[in-house]
Parts: sequence; structure tokens; C-alpha cells
Amino acid sequence: MRQLHLRLSAIGVVFLATIHASATTTIAIFPTGVTFNPQATGTVSGPQTVTVYNLGSTTVTMTAFTSTISQLVVAGTLPVTLAPAKSVDFTVTFHPDSAKSFSGNLNGTFDIAPMQKVTVTGLGTSLTAVANLNQTSLSFASQPLGTSSPTQAITITNSGTTQFKVTGVTITYPFSQTGFTTSVVVSPGKSLTLQVSFFPTAIGLTNGTMLITYDVLANAGVSVSGTGATAASLGIGTFPTLPSATQNNAYQATLVAVGGVAPYTWTLASGSTLPSGLSLSSTGAITGTPASTVATGNYFFTATATDSTSATTSAPLALSVLAANGAVCNNIIFNASDGTGPLIPLNDLGSNFYVGAEQGGLYANGSNVRPSDHDASGVTLAQGIQPLDANGNPSSTGKYAFVSIGESCAQQPFIEFAILANADPSKNPNLVIVNGATGGATASKLAAPNSNFWNVINNDYLPNAGVTAKQVVAAWVNDVNGGPSGTFPSDMTKLQGNYESIAQNLLSKFPNIKIAYFTSINYTGYSNGVKNLSNEPYSYESGFAVKNAIQDQINGNSNLNFDPVKGVVKAPWIDWGPYYWANGMLPRSDGLVWTCQDLQGDGTHPSNPIGRVKVSTQLLNFLKADDTTTPWFLAH
Repeated sequence: MRQLHLRLSAIGVVFLATIHASATTTIAIFPTGVTFNPQATGTVSGPQTVTVYNLGSTTVTMTAFTSTISQLVVAGTLPVTLAPAKSVDFTVTFHPDSAKSFSGNLNGTFDIAPMQKVTVTGLGTSLTAVANLNQTSLSFASQPLGTSSPTQAITITNSGTTQFKVTGVTITYPFSQTGFTTSVVVSPGKSLTLQVSFFPTAIGLTNGTMLITYDVLANAGVSVSGTGATAASLGIGTFPTLPSATQNNAYQATLVAVGGVAPYTWTLASGSTLPSGLSLSSTGAITGTPASTVATGNYFFTATATDSTSATTSAPLALSVLAANGAVCNNIIFNASDGTGPLIPLNDLGSNFYVGAEQGGLYANGSNVRPSDHDASGVTLAQGIQPLDANGNPSSTGKYAFVSIGESCAQQPFIEFAILANADPSKNPNLVIVNGATGGATASKLAAPNSNFWNVINNDYLPNAGVTAKQVVAAWVNDVNGGPSGTFPSDMTKLQGNYESIAQNLLSKFPNIKIAYFTSINYTGYSNGVKNLSNEPYSYESGFAVKNAIQDQINGNSNLNFDPVKGVVKAPWIDWGPYYWANGMLPRSDGLVWTCQDLQGDGTHPSNPIGRVKVSTQLLNFLKADDTTTPWFLAH
């Protein structure tokens, strides 16, 4: 019998584990869903791989592996018999015969296990439609808070001989665009112009990306950046589009004034109204519950701020009301168990303590600033990252990989992140982004070096992206164990240990890895009472497990040593990635909130696309700005 292979692109794949089991049979197939990279019509993609794993105790025979559409061609010989703990690879190629999107299934059948499906999508690209952008980067400099920048134009021109459609435009916060609302046909010789603006919500540099998708062409992207400056006069600093509300559920938003002389008094402009059930207080808080008569849709009003000198300013604002999604959308704030009030994000808690047990801050002593020595070590390692060949040797024609690690709350947003980052022209061309996270890969499982989830990364996800384990140089880890929490802080002791074991496993699995960034999970209060995946305050408390694992390395614990001068290297350099936990709709000091609409109906997983874009924006901004990421993430 000949071994079979089925390679599938790792970009855009839904890596949820599908496991069919009986008392003794457990068949798992990875990945279970895949999107091929765009392929020119009339050409054939390279072979890609999927693996069938027998995780049970009974021998299973796979009798067929067939495609439901002719554009997917499976090669190999069947049947194949899998003994327990064995696996088999299969290969497939994508043969688009026209310029359009394709979707189908690969159906695997077994003698004593249920049929399993791999969902596959691919895009056949046009040979005659050609999209050109007038520019691939935009920069907005020194824009005062509370004001919107002058617009800059992105023009998409069809220089080919057949039409294409612009099917989507996604731009990251706090940038916005006008000119696209729905699918637009661009005929040969014609153009579509988008106007891009920047509304800073913080002082300093903000990076972002605009993604443009087409019906018969590969994605295109524009790198955007802007610098927020101190407000020159009284203004309204709230982003013009407010966090969304949910029908018949509690709502909260806080308007922010900048410049002028505090305190400020807020009113609605004459003739303006909020959706029934909501009201604006004099302090700028919009609270209440949209009445049952309030339909879904967009609502517009004008708010006025008056400072203590009687100066006034007004701004138009927009609020979307959306349908309930199944989560507990009234849980807009989660309180601490000791009666001290709402949970406070680590980066706002500072030197204060959570339930009297753990001090805030991302680092020791309530600080949010990376210690200078640790930062210097990270910068040195980052500057040493270079392209590698498949064997891990430096090569001017090589690649290096950045891989995500974790369960579905990492895997799902990373799909969107990879799409945005790969379209961003500022990304280093040597960098390959690999979604290595998998549904069910909890921290306790990834802490085990022999977990099958590590095998899936090395056997499937990395080869499917065209790289090897020896080309992985950096990782993003976002993982929890979920379930009900115990008593803090002892409930985080195990999770912290899991994180430290994962760091060690990263080095053993990827011998050339230099850096790993850990992120704690998003707000999950909307899940309480619906799902028992990772309820609050467990998700919040996981931030302390991340913090303390990083602090162990900073303190010189030998089990996390990354410096060969100090002894045997046990782990990569580790630190915080983006910290994006916020207490529901209670704004962080930087304004970040999580609405019910940012999460799926389980109240845990970021929604598609809103929540996934929110996570992607946080991660992308971090990678485009941190001094330990820019040397290898950005093109130079």
C-alpha cells in the first residue's frame, strides 16, 4: 500500500478538531476545514496535506476519501488500515477551471467509524481582470484628539480586459473608509475610489490595515498609520461609531471630551434622540435597555459637551442596535467576588490588589512597562532573526515562521489576523504566518510534550504553509483550561505551570524559536449561565497566570532560561503580546470594551467578523509597533 498525502493551505482554515468516537474507536482528522490560496484559472496548485489519526484502541480501515467537486483531485491508494496510535496522510490538488469561488467536501468513510468531512474552499483567479491600487500605504500625521483627519484616497483601477467585483473592504480601528458599502463592479478602464480617514483615540502612533477582497482576484491590502496629538481645543474624543447595543438587553457607553477645561457637562443636541430606553447623563454615560419596540438598525444623534468655561462642542455619533445572539447580553459588567466592585483590567489595576491577593500591572510592582533588561534581551534576539532554509540554516532565499498556539479562542481570530496580515504590504516577505491553534488544545493538553496537538502542528499545519519546524522563530500563545474556576489565586497555579511547560515545549518542538508572546483570553462574562467554557472571573484571572509565568523568566528561574550564557536554554524569551481583556462594556482607560455582539452566542469565542477583527487589530498593532517584533515582522 502506498502512503497518501493531502496538503491543505493553512491560511483561512478552521482548525476545529472533529473527533468521532465509540467505546474503542476515535478517529480524528486535521485540518477539518481549509481554504486554498488563490490559484490562476487553468493551473494546478501544489499538493497539500491532511492527516487521519486513529486515537482509539481498535484498528480502523478507511475505505474511501472522495471529493464532492471535480476541481479537487485526491491522489492515492485505498483502502488503508490504521492500527491504534497510527496515522495516514493524503494529498489533494486544486484545479480551478473558471474564475470564481469553489467549495466542496472531502468525505472520508470508514468500516467501523462514521463518515468525516473536510470542508474545502478555493478561489480561481482571473487571467484577464487586473486590479491596481494607486498606493499601498497611507500615513496620517499629528492629528489632534477629537478631530477627524482630512481624507486620503485609495483608487482601485481595472487595467485588464474583463470586469471584477470589489466584494469587501475591512479597515481596522480607529481608521474608517467611505466609498464602499456593498459589492461593486469595476469594468475595464474604470475605477472605484475609497476615502480613508483617521480619528485618533489616543496620543501616539497607531498602525492598521485595510483589506480589499475581490470576486475573481486575490486579496489586496493597504498599510495605514496615524499619529494622535494633544487636543488643541475642546472636542469630543469618542470614536464616531459607538459600541453596539443588543435588543432588550442592558447597554452602557461613555462619551469622552478632550481639550477644554474639566469637568464637562453632556446633553443631546436639539432635535436629537437616542433609541427608546436609552438616556444620556450629564456626565456622558449612555445607559439603559433598548425598548422592545426598538428595531435593529443604525441610529444617529448629536451629542454636545460643555466645559467649565461654558465652551461647547458637538459631534454626530452612530449607534447600532443588533438582535440578541444567544449569549447573556445583560452581563455587560462582571464584579469581583469580594464586593469591591467591577473587575479592573490588569493594565488599569496598577499597584492595587485583586481580592487582596495579587497586585495589578502587567509586570511586578504594578508596572505596565517591560523591564529594560528583559526588553533589551528581546530586542537582541529579534534583531538576530533571519531567513532559514528547511533545515534551519541561514539562507538568503529562506523563510521564517510565526505560529499561533492554543485552542479555538486563539485559532478562530487568527484566521482573520492571517488574512489581514498577509494582505498588508508592510509585512516582511520572508515571514510565513501559520495558524497552529486547534479547537480543544487546552493549556493542560499543550503542556504535555507528547500531546497529539503538537504532532498536528508539525505534521500538517507547518508543511501546509510551506515551512518546517526548524523555520519557526516566533509564536503567539493564547490558551486557557476553561471550565469552572476554583479559589483565586490557587486556581491559577496550575495554569501558570501549564504556560511554563508550553514555553519549554515550544523550544523542544521548534529548535530555532527565539520569542513567544502570551495573551490572556478576552472577556467572557456573556457566557456565564450559557456555556461552561471559560467563565468569568476565570478568563480575567488567567491574566495573572500569564503575568506570573513571564515574571518567573524575568526573575531568572532556570526552567525558563533563554540565555545560553546563564546555563542550559530551556525556553524562548517570553513576554506579553497584546492584553485585550476589558470588563464588558465598562471602558478601559484606553477605551477598549467588549460588547455582546463582539462574541458568538456562546459568549466566549470572538464573533465573525466583528470580534475576530477586534482581536486581529490588537495583535496586528502590537506586531507592527513593539521593539521586539518590528525587526522581523515588518519589511525593511
